Amino acid sequence: MSEVKIVAAAEAALTKLTSLNKKGEYETQVNDLTWVLASFKNDGNPDGVFEKVAEAQTVLAKLKAQKPRSVAKKLMDQLSEALA
Repeated sequence: MSEVKIVAAAEAALTKLTSLNKKGEYETQVNDLTWVLASFKNDGNPDGVFEKVAEAQTVLAKLKAQKPRSVAKKLMDQLSEALA
């Protein structure tokens, strides 16, 4: 598990969720990812980042199932690879 890959995946998921968060439905995920990325930069412990990226992957997968064009396959692949 590469810390560089998980941080990049977290940032990509955060960007996507932020852009989708028009009605506030992804506010929790956006706040959690923002917090764990800041925490990781301070303490270097990636455990929280892995946990929140896994949660974001689940949320984005559900959204992709409902609206296939809303989430890119490349993003889903990036999240899967980072969590592998």
